[in-house]
Amino acid sequence: MESILSLQNVHKKLGKKLAVNGVSLDVYPGEIYGFLGPNGAGKTTTIRMITGLTKITSGDIRIADASITSDYKSAIQHVGTIVENPELYPYLTAEKNLLHFARMSKNVTKEDIDSRLKLVRLDHVRNQKVRKFSLGMKQRLGIAQALIHRPKVLILDEPTNGLDPAGVREMRDYLRKVAKEEGVAIFISSHLLAEIELICDRFAIIQEGKLVQVERVSDEDRPEEMNRYQLEVSDLAKAHKLAVREFPKLVIHEKENWLHIKAAKEQVGQLIMFLTSQGVMVYQSVREKQTLEDRFLQATERGVS
Repeated sequence: MESILSLQNVHKKLGKKLAVNGVSLDVYPGEIYGFLGPNGAGKTTTIRMITGLTKITSGDIRIADASITSDYKSAIQHVGTIVENPELYPYLTAEKNLLHFARMSKNVTKEDIDSRLKLVRLDHVRNQKVRKFSLGMKQRLGIAQALIHRPKVLILDEPTNGLDPAGVREMRDYLRKVAKEEGVAIFISSHLLAEIELICDRFAIIQEGKLVQVERVSDEDRPEEMNRYQLEVSDLAKAHKLAVREFPKLVIHEKENWLHIKAAKEQVGQLIMFLTSQGVMVYQSVREKQTLEDRFLQATERGVS
């Protein structure tokens, strides 16, 4: 499958500082992609370049194989975007808001407006003025507005800002529906790591303008040697001493009556057999599941090489 959004060695210089330094990534149709980083890492600058609001210093961004630098009109027609809260007209109805935005694009039909209102489940309040809407309803109407011209890429910057837990969950459900049913690639920048973990397929971490990590949210596909295990043993001190002596390349430490290691599955089996042969009973072996927050902190603490 070819990528629908491709950043190719993108640089952005702001004064003497490289705000974005050699970023390359690909996002595919129907994929929800998280874009993470500390404050000032270059997230917003990157999004501004993707949407054409900031010029690229060097490199290229291609959307549906059209260059944002050399063929902006062709590239940007495939993009819908919401930055924090959507810009809506409070004294117009939901339908009239969409009719207004539809005039900015070619070939948007009444059927397109109807389908978008149904997609975000606002068709029953289509004639209600937006000033009466809850924040969650406004966010949903913002999604409908961003999708009115049937874009292939949806760019979202902090899309759940200000929403209560029910609104956050509702937003998550609609974005999944858009990605799955419409095949839209969704690119999300957010500080809410727990939410990114629940909704995204992959994520990238940017720090000091550079990508420091790109992974699937599910850690099942991580290299085996990066997996972490805990072993509950009968004699922790003896187990630790033996393990360090015989398996020096494994990361091994003691904590709360458990032996913690970072190893491939086969190495764990070898270690268990060895400890058992030396009179140390292994009661259980548990594979640790790292949260996205754990992985984010590890990546940003390592810093940029």
